[in-house]
Amino acid sequence: MVPPHLPPKTSSIETHRHLQRLKLLLAIVVFSVIAGASGASMMIGWIWPRFADGDVWITSYTNSGMSRAQLETRIREEISTRVVSVHRGTTSVGGVNYFNKKIGDGIMLSSDGWLAMYQPRYDGNYKNIYIAVDGGNIFQPEKAVWDKYSGVLYLKIQNEQFKVVGFADEGSDLDDIFVWQNDNWYHGTVLYPIFNYKIPHLDTAPIKSYSLNGSFNAGQIAINNQGRVVGFVADNNLLLPGFYITRVLSQVLSQQALSYPSLGVEGWFGEEQTIFTVSETKLKAGEKARGFLVSGVWSVGSVLRKGDLLLEVNGRIVAPDNLWYIINNNESVKVKILRSGKTLEVEVKVVATK
Repeated sequence: MVPPHLPPKTSSIETHRHLQRLKLLLAIVVFSVIAGASGASMMIGWIWPRFADGDVWITSYTNSGMSRAQLETRIREEISTRVVSVHRGTTSVGGVNYFNKKIGDGIMLSSDGWLAMYQPRYDGNYKNIYIAVDGGNIFQPEKAVWDKYSGVLYLKIQNEQFKVVGFADEGSDLDDIFVWQNDNWYHGTVLYPIFNYKIPHLDTAPIKSYSLNGSFNAGQIAINNQGRVVGFVADNNLLLPGFYITRVLSQVLSQQALSYPSLGVEGWFGEEQTIFTVSETKLKAGEKARGFLVSGVWSVGSVLRKGDLLLEVNGRIVAPDNLWYIINNNESVKVKILRSGKTLEVEVKVVATK
């Protein structure tokens, strides 16, 4: 009952409280709808990027490794100035000269004009080779040194204070590489290492390469995503590692010649072709052997013989990756061999190839 001296009720406390709760619930619902719509639009934009067209459903997948497959513009520009184009011969038409087909690309190794290119079938004639460098200048080689074991040709042109390349460290990561082809850098991936050299071969000859995905022309240059040279594309879409260049580079630059340290033998490693039964060493059939099997001795006066199995050199197990490093810069080494079923240790003179 409302007292007679008071005005009639116009509102209710309970009703007011209910309205406040409704306002709060309405605000929560509105913000929830906005958040849900935003999340839904982001998801639709990711899995259905052409939603506006209304007639195509598109999903996409990107290999996580490809996200790193980008070469920075700065690196792209810097390394391109260190790459040269190599041609053999010219042709003249109506008094205008032009290069014949390009035989490969080269990389500048020294500021005084030494460069390298992959040329496994070099015929010994460098007089008709023409080299176009960054900036448009054209040179002809003054000297040439060919590595018949790796197929790399070293050429010397006029000193112009050239910018030079850097090489990736041996054993560095080769996940992503970029190959210079048709004046562009194309992404490639190293699949697995293989031994591809024909046997028998020189004991310290380059025999390791890497299989590449994609399809690249032999002679193209490969770098990593930091602009370091990792090697040349060789025949059969293989990558010839750059460390086969760095091993002999100081010798080429200082002596303008090239030779390999060797124990004076040829043959093959167990990793290339399994060695398990050889009459000269009397290995039991089915017994797998490690080391380097000597199939021929070319060093005059060598204590090694055909059929010897080289097991260790200076106390280290003989393997394709380490033999060159073990004997390089040594006059002689101690070699543990298996000969006619007996283990012997002999001292072998280190010789140089011609």
